[in-house]
Amino acid sequence: MANGKSTRLAIVEQSLIDILDRLDNLPDDPKSRELRSKARVCERIVLGWATLAPTMEERADMMKRVLALNVEVMEVGRAGGGT
Repeated sequence: MANGKSTRLAIVEQSLIDILDRLDNLPDDPKSRELRSKARVCERIVLGWATLAPTMEERADMMKRVLALNVEVMEVGRAGGGT
């Protein structure tokens, strides 16, 4: 990528933004809080990568975590939690 960021990292960052936006539209219940907490942990880790670049393995692991989190958030939204 032109800005030096990997495509995988850009996907992770945008996915986290999307996840947090969707979570903002869910009721404030225990499951939403749990998912929001998971998303914030991932976000802090990814933000830390600006200081210390991740390994390929760390990036791949985060991609898997974020994709799994995205699926969980979509399932909660479909189960009637979303607006």
